[in-house]
Amino acid sequence: MIINKVQARNLLKYAELEIDDLPERGIIAISGENESGKSSIGEAICFALFGRTFAHDDSELQKILRWGESRCSVVIEFTVDQTRYQLGRFLDRDGNMGARLALAERPDETLVRGPRRVAERLYEILGYEFDEFIDSFYLAQREITTPHPHSVAVKTMAGLAPLEQVADDFRREIEEGHERLEEIDAEVEALRQEQEELDFEEGLLIRLEDHRNEEERRLNETRDRRQALADAAQAYQTHWPHYRKAGRRRRRAGLLGWLSLLAAAVFGGAWALLQFQPGLPESRRLAHWLHALIPNWQSAWVPWLGLGALGLLVVAILFWLRAGYHRNRMAAARSELEPLGEALQAARAVPPAPEEAVALAAAQTPAQEEEDDEETPQTAEPAAETPTATPPERPDDVAHARLLVAVRSLEATPEAVATQVGAELAWLDHQMALEKAWVERLDQDVDVEIERIQQMARLAEAIAGLEQKEEEIRAGQARRRLAIELLEGAARDLSHDFNRDVRELVARTLPIFTQERYQHLRIDPDLSVKVFSSDKHDFLSLDEVSSGTQRQIMLALRLALSQKLLARRVKGYQFAFLDEPFAFFDEERTRHALQALTGLSEQLSQLWIVAQAYPEGADVDFAHTIHCQRGLDVLRA
Repeated sequence: MIINKVQARNLLKYAELEIDDLPERGIIAISGENESGKSSIGEAICFALFGRTFAHDDSELQKILRWGESRCSVVIEFTVDQTRYQLGRFLDRDGNMGARLALAERPDETLVRGPRRVAERLYEILGYEFDEFIDSFYLAQREITTPHPHSVAVKTMAGLAPLEQVADDFRREIEEGHERLEEIDAEVEALRQEQEELDFEEGLLIRLEDHRNEEERRLNETRDRRQALADAAQAYQTHWPHYRKAGRRRRRAGLLGWLSLLAAAVFGGAWALLQFQPGLPESRRLAHWLHALIPNWQSAWVPWLGLGALGLLVVAILFWLRAGYHRNRMAAARSELEPLGEALQAARAVPPAPEEAVALAAAQTPAQEEEDDEETPQTAEPAAETPTATPPERPDDVAHARLLVAVRSLEATPEAVATQVGAELAWLDHQMALEKAWVERLDQDVDVEIERIQQMARLAEAIAGLEQKEEEIRAGQARRRLAIELLEGAARDLSHDFNRDVRELVARTLPIFTQERYQHLRIDPDLSVKVFSSDKHDFLSLDEVSSGTQRQIMLALRLALSQKLLARRVKGYQFAFLDEPFAFFDEERTRHALQALTGLSEQLSQLWIVAQAYPEGADVDFAHTIHCQRGLDVLRA
């Protein structure tokens, strides 16, 4: 960065300050007596660039306003890498600050506006900020001291700043990892507590499902037996009258058949006697009986007896066929009646519902009855398969045995079957309702246990995920610790190279500043400086040399640091502002220092040097001179 122009209004001493047409190379010499406004020029440049000065930070910045004025402003033009910029900044007594950056060729076209945005763009353009500027290119009127080894400027010059920034980021991430691990441990502990509260029992779901399946099988078996009994009872009541009726008709048809057969035998015997043995006494008695019985009996009618016998035989056969038909109907009806006995036996084998089902019904019935009273009309019938408060009475074993005998002998009447089987069905319905409620309860228990298992699985998965996260965090911390070690090793190497380069740069100017009396420096990692004395053939600490020599050495070190920053961060040529660097130099040292500064560096091309007066015979050509006077508040140069 090369300054081309400086304009200020109401800043520090000056009501007006205008410095135009500044050369890009050479020494700009600023001279004048004490309190003539020499340092104000450097403060104006510093305020324009960074919105503050070396002497006044943000808390007391209003002190740079000229006495009695309410507003000050500074405009500078500077060149960076062949691009010329115009930078303006103003400040009022209330602390309000404005900033504006534009191209000098088009000053009306603002690039950025506002202190923050201007500062961000200037950092991109210049490559350094205020602290780096103060420790390198700006030497305020003060004692020249060794820069702090841990300052941002020195770290930037040495190339340590990016490494330390990355290392600090890693350390912060490691600390964040510790905090995250503590959070994860707390989360894992909370999840494990939830697992304990679930009181999970291994294998309980299998036992519950087995129990539920067994009770469901039992319910289905009871339902099947109940249905079989109902169907068999219905069939018995339907077919028993048909069976009885067919039995009566079979007996009547059989009787009539035998009677017809007997009559056919009588008619046939009479016919045989009269037709083939008419002379037998029996035949004569039969004929006499027929004449007595039938007055008009004629012997010619004998063949009709044979035909009558044959007809009666046919009638007998027809009656027997009818009896067989009714026998078949009885057999068909019997096949419908006989299952009732087996159904009765099977239903009787159904045991009562388990005690758990009875207890569950007892616990639920009062609440159900209360709901029925509130929500169900009085005329409504109980829902099917709903346990009642009072279970129906089951027929006793004696009644069951009696009915079973009667059913098997087909002597039980439909009314008796309906009465006793109805009672048995009512009891079975009640047991089924109990078992159904119990199965539903077991279903709920199974569902609850499945939900518990799923919850346990979710908790276990969450714990595994958190533990995996812990491993990842610890692995990341280990990688970051290794990275920090590598960065610290690289930083040590850079620091070593930085000190070596600074020593080499100091070696170029120190002999000139000290008239060859001191040529070598030793710079420790903490930037403490020792100088080699050729007279004593040893390194001396700075307190062993004169104050003038100390300032010569520190000036050489400061310029070396400036060149390091130039080499690392700055684009193009750069200016430096040295305020009273020769304050404790005698004339001879000042001459040598000026000669050393002439052409010191190709990049550090524009040097602003402030001094009360310059010695004669310095044999140095100043590129521009500015003379300040104590009584003047307007300066144009």
